[in-house]
Amino acid sequence: MKLKDIAMVVMITSLLLASGCIWQETKVVDTDGDGWSDEQEQIAGTDLDNKDTDGDGYWDPLDGNPLDPEIPVPRVTPTPLETVVPTTGHTPTTEPTRTPTNVAISTLNYPFKITYPVNEGNVPRQIDVKGQGGVPGAEVRIHVCTEEEGDRLRPNAGYVDENGNWEVDSIQIWSPKGYPLGEEAVIYAVMTVSEAGRKTIVSSENVTVFFE
Repeated sequence: MKLKDIAMVVMITSLLLASGCIWQETKVVDTDGDGWSDEQEQIAGTDLDNKDTDGDGYWDPLDGNPLDPEIPVPRVTPTPLETVVPTTGHTPTTEPTRTPTNVAISTLNYPFKITYPVNEGNVPRQIDVKGQGGVPGAEVRIHVCTEEEGDRLRPNAGYVDENGNWEVDSIQIWSPKGYPLGEEAVIYAVMTVSEAGRKTIVSSENVTVFFE
């Protein structure tokens, strides 16, 4: 085939593609796997390779402002009352715990707590965190708060079973290096409940542990 014939075929094909006469399969690409496509990330100005662009502990799609680490605003732990179940977690001194503004904080009574490790207990770097209570099928994730790292969501997830029990495996409390024996960390669990077209977050009470 002559060069001018090839050029003609390329030109005709380009015109057909531009006019929509030839259908192309469009694949949605989500490089960092946070739920926003790369196209959405580009529109929002967030990092295509980072689930949490501003490093505030919340993935970009759940962040009220994914480019500002000061938004959402810090959660405040309410004073416990007999008729109120506390619904917020630890607020560390180095970096406040934050909740996305587009996710509701539940006022519903979902008893929910960590049963292992016990408060003031000694633990190794990596443990399985166990708990009881919540809504069957709800997702549970673990936050770990240390002086050096602030509040960081650990990646593994567990789910509440039909008996109200849950377990999140292989949670690394401390980094492999740099933590002496006796180092303190605070952990708490966050349960996400999907209900009536919205997601509701419920947090457990804090549990303080020490590096054994």
